[in-house]
Amino acid sequence: MPMKPTLPAIITAARAGALDHAEHLFKAGGFESREESSTLAVKGRLRKDRALRLTGEERRAMMAEAAALYERADALLPQPYTRINVATLRLLSGDDAGARELAASIADWLENDRELAETPFYLAATRAEALLLVGDAAGARAALIAALEASPDNHEDMASTLRQLRLIVAARGEEADWLDEFRPPRSLHFAGHMGVDARNVAALADRIDAVLEEEAIGLGFGALAAGADILIAERLLARGAELHVVLPLTPDAFVAQSIRPYGAEWETRFRACLDAAESLVTTATDTGAYEPLATALASDVAMGCAVLHASMMGSEAVQLTIVDDEGGELGKGRATARDATRWQDAGRRSHHLRWPRVESVQASATKPPEGRPDRRLAAMLQIGFAGLDDLDEASFEKAADELLYPLRDVLAAMEAQPAVMLSCGNTRLAAFGTPEAAWEFARELQSHRFKAPVTIAGHYALAHWFEEPAALAGRGVADLARLAAQALPGVVTVSEPFASALFLAAPGVVYAEAVGECEGLTLFALRDG
Repeated sequence: MPMKPTLPAIITAARAGALDHAEHLFKAGGFESREESSTLAVKGRLRKDRALRLTGEERRAMMAEAAALYERADALLPQPYTRINVATLRLLSGDDAGARELAASIADWLENDRELAETPFYLAATRAEALLLVGDAAGARAALIAALEASPDNHEDMASTLRQLRLIVAARGEEADWLDEFRPPRSLHFAGHMGVDARNVAALADRIDAVLEEEAIGLGFGALAAGADILIAERLLARGAELHVVLPLTPDAFVAQSIRPYGAEWETRFRACLDAAESLVTTATDTGAYEPLATALASDVAMGCAVLHASMMGSEAVQLTIVDDEGGELGKGRATARDATRWQDAGRRSHHLRWPRVESVQASATKPPEGRPDRRLAAMLQIGFAGLDDLDEASFEKAADELLYPLRDVLAAMEAQPAVMLSCGNTRLAAFGTPEAAWEFARELQSHRFKAPVTIAGHYALAHWFEEPAALAGRGVADLARLAAQALPGVVTVSEPFASALFLAAPGVVYAEAVGECEGLTLFALRDG
């Protein structure tokens, strides 16, 4: 359903990068004429976001306009959030002296007023910003330390604070390296073979602990198959790190395939890890025979989640695998070698620990191929315009002439074409072999101007690809249709599996913002990084 023009909806759209849509909602909600602190602050936020897309004098002028809006908001309701934004925006508009003067008064205010209704973290972070604006980097560093001490696990707000401080440092042409010590902890993707002896792992556990300590790991993403996966998950939990589990099947089906055949002890340990996990994502609902593509999908999502989280937090993602001591550098396990290769091909750091495989567990490289021939991984886009399904016939005729025919012509003329393009109700469904190919197609489509913003929804899932005539079917296709109903106009709205797999393959070129949930899937809006 389309967003209602409320201030929270406007902020959500702005954070997602749908700035045109956010500004449209602001006007549609009648907020332009309101002289309220909250409304003026949101209007200032929109001007700031618009200014960040500009350069030179245009950028500085709009930063000054944003500063004036925050100043009016603060006059109506004085608070640290609005006032510190005035100071920083003055700097970004070119008024360094004005920024310093106001920031000095803010620092004194925060130091002496004990009645401010803000969290200790936010007060310390705001003080850090004010001190940096007056040129006191040492004081800013001390304030950031105080913020961390007040809320050590508040990684998201710290990442937001650091982004703001980097804007200040960049505006003055100074070095920002000293901010690196405040980056949130690193994320880990983990994987490994299932042939680890459950009764003889003390030495391997010590080696895992050493890697986790060396890399200062705070979060881990992976599956929980018997053997290496569970052992790494246990070591993550032992050090107080968050465990995020990504399974290729429902938990019960996963136990039947990847836990129970390897011993009752592993099932007990699996249940304990799953109970302690911070989150669980299930990427497919298949409960039949083993499907390597389901494992590949879950691995892509787990790896991408580690990268996506690190990117959103301003941190780094690394990988830890446990490989057997046969064959080449990555052993004889197909799935683990695939994960390690994809990770390394993207230029990321990794650790590979060799550990012998028990004789009773056969390496996948020695097994015949498995899986259905008609099933593939599909990166799918559903393309259309919001509101078409609700139009009467006369209005739809106009929409067909002004929107649908031009869209058809643009899609047909695009240089890169999907593997499958299908009509799907009042939308088009395009399927690609990889999320990066789908993303490039979506970016090119967004460069074309239509009389209404195009909506693009994306999902990465298993699908049955039929031939002659071409068709797509499966749970993933149905999930795409459901999330397409919540797509934001003007940006690419995708599921977590799509966003994660894209981040795995295209590091540093995409920015993702969480914008809600649909049918248990977290939704992200994507834009150029």
